[in-house]
Amino acid sequence: MNSSPSAPQSVSLRLPTYRPRVTYVLMGLLVVVFAIETLAGGSDNPRTLIQLGANFAPLVTTGDYWRLFTANFLHIGLMHLFFNLYALYIVGTEVEMFYGPARFLVIYLLTGLSGAIASYAFTYGLSAGASTAIMGLIGTLVAFFVRNRTVFGAMSRNRLTNLVVVIAINVLYGLSVSAIDNFGHLGGFIGGAILGWLLCPFYQVEAQGSGAPRVVDRNSLRAEWLGVLLVSVLFVVAFWAALQYHQADPLQGFIK
Repeated sequence: MNSSPSAPQSVSLRLPTYRPRVTYVLMGLLVVVFAIETLAGGSDNPRTLIQLGANFAPLVTTGDYWRLFTANFLHIGLMHLFFNLYALYIVGTEVEMFYGPARFLVIYLLTGLSGAIASYAFTYGLSAGASTAIMGLIGTLVAFFVRNRTVFGAMSRNRLTNLVVVIAINVLYGLSVSAIDNFGHLGGFIGGAILGWLLCPFYQVEAQGSGAPRVVDRNSLRAEWLGVLLVSVLFVVAFWAALQYHQADPLQGFIK
């Protein structure tokens, strides 16, 4: 009597993940900065925002390059802060869990910078907020689940579908509200997708002799940080190009 081959059985494997910590530190820092804004004159006060480092094209053009960094820690109103804190908690903890604290922090800071550069290049108004970096983290998750789709299977497809829905909602909302910095969001997302791919843990299942199989990260740390260096150079070049354009007329968009 011939026996039919048994159906393959699924095996639950433990991923090499990290406990989120940096996300909570960043959330606390955003709250502290918001308190400083409030005490300094109000988070809705343009003068206060500019004094504390909001992204403001004429001042960036004339030398305040540091605004591209500090703007990502300021918020305009309590609801702006609340929504970004909630989004950072949801998205940030997941990215940090997969990428670890060092890679997560690099992605957060550099995607905030890429979003600020895009905002400076294509818009002229005052802008601030952590949403550029948060969109970068969403781009990072897209890269993560695309690159590890073989390991995650159906879960990867489901997560990518959910992320596409989130992105679509953000795009539609951004297009319907004039105050939303869409170019900042786009710059952050693109930066996050690139960095998320370069720094992405690349999971593979390895057999362990007689023991149970395990999941290992096969991404090369040397290749990762070389890629980050090249992307950072790309950001500098993009900013230099935008700076040359704005220097021809620093007050473009403000004086008619």
